[in-house]
Amino acid sequence: MTQHAHFYAPAGWAHHSWLECGHPVRDERAARVAHAFLFRRYPELVQVACADLPSALPTWPRPACARLCRLAAALAFGGSLRRVVAAQARLAFAAAVAPHLLDTIQRHPRSASADLRVEPAPSLFSRRDMTALGLALAKHAASDASLAFWWSLRLPREMGDAAQRYRMHDVSTVEAAELLCDARRLMEGEAC
Repeated sequence: MTQHAHFYAPAGWAHHSWLECGHPVRDERAARVAHAFLFRRYPELVQVACADLPSALPTWPRPACARLCRLAAALAFGGSLRRVVAAQARLAFAAAVAPHLLDTIQRHPRSASADLRVEPAPSLFSRRDMTALGLALAKHAASDASLAFWWSLRLPREMGDAAQRYRMHDVSTVEAAELLCDARRLMEGEAC
C-alpha cells in the first residue's frame, strides 16, 4: 500500500475519536484492527472507493480541514462579518475562526450577499459553531451520503454530531460546494 493510499484508508483518515480504541493508530496491527472496526461499524465506507477520494477531499492535516470548514462558514455569513469593525471583535474572530483573514472575507464578493439561512444560527465567534457549520456545508456539498460521511470522519466525532444540528434553507449543493471552493482558495492564498 502506498503512503498516499494509506492516508485515504479509513484508519489513516479518521480522527481517533471514531475508532473503537479511542486513540490514534500507531502501527500496522492497530491499523488492521481499526479498519475492521470502521468497516463493520460504518458500512457506508465500503460504498466509496479510495481512488475517488483525492479529488473530493482535501489532502490536508486535520487542523487545516477544520480551518477550511470555519472559512466556508465565515464566507456563508460574510454579510454579518462585514459589519465587524471593533478591534476587540476582530481579535476574537482571529483567535477563534481565522487569523489574518477577516479583512479578506469582508472584501470577498459574498460579503455583499445575504447570510445563508441556517438554523440554529451559529455564533460567528465560536470556533466550535463555525467548524461544525462548515462541516455541515461540506457534507451538503458532497456528491453522495457516503462521501459526506468521509468528511465527518476527518474531524472529531463530536464535531460530526454538532454538524448534524444545522438545517440549511434554500442552500443548493452547488452553493455549498462554491463556498468550500472559495474557502480553499483563501487558504491557498489565491484571489477569489
